[in-house]
Amino acid sequence: MLNIVHLSSVHKAFDQRVFHRECVTLANAGHRVTLIACHDKDEVKDGVHVKAVAPLTTQQPGLHLLQRRARTRRAYQMALKEKADIYHFHDAELIGVGLKLKRRGAKVIFDCHEDNPGYAMQKHYLPYFVRVILAKSIHMLEKYAAPRFSAVIAADHGVADRFVSFGANTRVVYNFPRIDLFLASTKTVEKEYDLVYHGTIPKYHLEKCFAIDDELVKRGVQARWLFLGKIPFLDWAIEEIERRSAKDRIILHKPVPHEEVAVRVRAAKIGIIPLPDLPKFQFNIPTKLFEFMVLGMPTVLSDLSPSRPFIEQSGAGVLVPPADFARYAEEIVKLLESPETCSQMGVSGRKKVLSEWNWDAQAKTLLSLYNSL
Repeated sequence: MLNIVHLSSVHKAFDQRVFHRECVTLANAGHRVTLIACHDKDEVKDGVHVKAVAPLTTQQPGLHLLQRRARTRRAYQMALKEKADIYHFHDAELIGVGLKLKRRGAKVIFDCHEDNPGYAMQKHYLPYFVRVILAKSIHMLEKYAAPRFSAVIAADHGVADRFVSFGANTRVVYNFPRIDLFLASTKTVEKEYDLVYHGTIPKYHLEKCFAIDDELVKRGVQARWLFLGKIPFLDWAIEEIERRSAKDRIILHKPVPHEEVAVRVRAAKIGIIPLPDLPKFQFNIPTKLFEFMVLGMPTVLSDLSPSRPFIEQSGAGVLVPPADFARYAEEIVKLLESPETCSQMGVSGRKKVLSEWNWDAQAKTLLSLYNSL
């Protein structure tokens, strides 16, 4: 049995990838697993020892740099006390902590969830030159640190290829869904909504959805939308919906526990993933694509290279040029008018996830890496 510590100063304790996939898998394999993350209390859940590095109330947009640094220091201090065999951290801002732990002789895994330099370029509240400096700094830090870690895990091949070029011991562990969580409920759900988008919903995604809705209205379609999850710019979203006189058909729903997501999402006919054509999305695969698939729902999404192979292989959705809102509307209308097509796409996607694109296969990769260390 290994003593394993997962670390995050950014993610909430019950994050889908960190807790529900990786930590629970390791605990079920018989290891002692401690998760140091943002939570309001210490507790044990599903065999994982959760320890709060900071309360949830501090997780707000625009959090002060000093608070983030304080969380990072606290995460390091808490990690040292655990005397783990393997430390597994999930945030770029913890790279320094990972290097310190490695210098102390520990085995350390860096779990890179996304293209961090690309993500830095999307922080539009920062001046452009600041974003460029930040992105380059992150790139250089990752290039220096990655080969020094015991291993690097990436959520897709686009990000993994960067770390391979740095000389890091790299594995790909996809964010495929845990089938047991998404198929736990067999209850028939009424299709109250036409479209659903769930997870963290940034402003630029909402802007795209509102532009698509404008095109639908032009075609005489008053679609019902469900936005389920964390909305950082909630006040702005509410004002926009009221300005559009659409509060009866565009519904903003607060986040629900991961175990309840499937039932909520199934209340819609079509999943939508309107990713913009930005650097980050040239590498990352949207997790919700596979969640729509396992729930037997068709997806309308942006035609970007990471997602394209999965749609082409499964036939589970429709790819649309990212900025073509009229085309988005056209494809949505076609699906709404053809329940048979929706059903065929849903069946095809579900079949691929049940047979191949699920967490069970990824869990084997994760456990194999731990065994090798």
